[in-house]
Amino acid sequence: MFTSSKILLTNIKPALELLARSRNLACGCLLVVSMTNPVWSQLVPPSSPDKLPGGSVLSGKSPLAPSPLAPGQGAATPSNSKLSPEERQERLRAKQQADAKAEEFRMTTYGILSPSDETPLAVAFRKASDDFRNAIADYTLAHVKIQHRLKDTLPEGARENWLEQLQRSNQALRSYREAAANLFVSDPEKYSGIGLLLREMLITDGKSDRLDHWTVPAKVLLDTKTLVTDEVLLYAGYAGLIEGDFDLVKQTWVPLESSQKLGQQESILLSRLDEIKQSWEKELQRRQEDQSKNNPQVRVLTTKGEIVVELFEDDAPETVANFMYLVEQGYYTRKPFFFVKEHLLAQTGCEKGDGKGNAGYGVKPEAELASRRSHFRGALAMPVGVNTDPAQGTTNFAGSQFYFTFVPLPLADERNAVFGRVISGIEVLGLLKIVDLTDEEARKDPSLRPDTIIKTEVIRKRDHDYRPTPVIGRLPR
Repeated sequence: MFTSSKILLTNIKPALELLARSRNLACGCLLVVSMTNPVWSQLVPPSSPDKLPGGSVLSGKSPLAPSPLAPGQGAATPSNSKLSPEERQERLRAKQQADAKAEEFRMTTYGILSPSDETPLAVAFRKASDDFRNAIADYTLAHVKIQHRLKDTLPEGARENWLEQLQRSNQALRSYREAAANLFVSDPEKYSGIGLLLREMLITDGKSDRLDHWTVPAKVLLDTKTLVTDEVLLYAGYAGLIEGDFDLVKQTWVPLESSQKLGQQESILLSRLDEIKQSWEKELQRRQEDQSKNNPQVRVLTTKGEIVVELFEDDAPETVANFMYLVEQGYYTRKPFFFVKEHLLAQTGCEKGDGKGNAGYGVKPEAELASRRSHFRGALAMPVGVNTDPAQGTTNFAGSQFYFTFVPLPLADERNAVFGRVISGIEVLGLLKIVDLTDEEARKDPSLRPDTIIKTEVIRKRDHDYRPTPVIGRLPR
């Protein structure tokens, strides 16, 4: 993965997968796996109904309902849910071996600069490399101090230092990527190895849904025709989609669609691109209006970092009241991200960790309000469940479960109320472990332990109590 001396990280499992993608740093190979957090008991009956309308995200299905495609076609991948735990482990080992060989090749090929190159951009690139290397090393030390201690009392300041080093590392990675793009575009022929580095980083980040702040480097690659592949087109399009650069989406995805190489989910998004663009323009205007409001804010501390969210109380008042109430009750502490799907969403808030649990009550859904907001990257929304108790009749409700969206989801706008958005820590979304614990077979695999919410806390709120009005069930006493 890197080009010089290695740091051996014995018995360390750094959570920061995002930081393990650089190809030209002297900090060694990081062992990157998810943190080992418990999956909540599957033995207790669900506290809320699990019969849901087709395509609801609460059911673990995509609101866009993509069908599985062949490997390499779009975002869809074949399911391995029917594999035994032993077969999964063997597949994982084979993948790790293949990845190791690929990384060894990259170590000796990509991102190599001549020691005699002292041009300003080359010097800036080396400095960015050094800064990133040092940030990773400092982050790793900070991570060691909290590893496997989430249930214990941490040393004073340990978590704060971990979060500080995490933020520093994210910024260092962004600077490193920008320095690579600037150097490569200055002389694509001379710095062809930097271009290969940049391409590999885009593809790796794209597969993991970590494309925040990628539009400018992606355009640099597109301008160099020799480095453009189908994967570059696919993930450059996703970078444009999440950053609101819809011309970039058309530039990259239309050729893929013409050659029948665009996945079904991406084809649906492309077909609704004009609608998404109009919604985005409205959303930008709404965000300007939000600046003059005293919108509530909540800190969501996860096993992969800190996310700060702003809540749209004027646009979804009952949903916000419900969320704020649960936060203040401490309900979300140690709740797992039980369903995380790349290019889709990350869902949490289930009492049992399998998509069937809730807080014992539900509130009126608000997706039909005239003030509703749209799903874009970093949006928070609550999926809609259906209560079919004969004594109560059929009732739609929103409960304790909520999700962060990774891409625009126009079809979900019609179904689920967006009640907030990420205003800090957007990079954390791409670090959450990909899991689907709504799948019974997947839950049997002990290695599929999800990331969790460590705790949530209110940063800011308006001067009144937040107490939802249940339409099913009742608030806990």
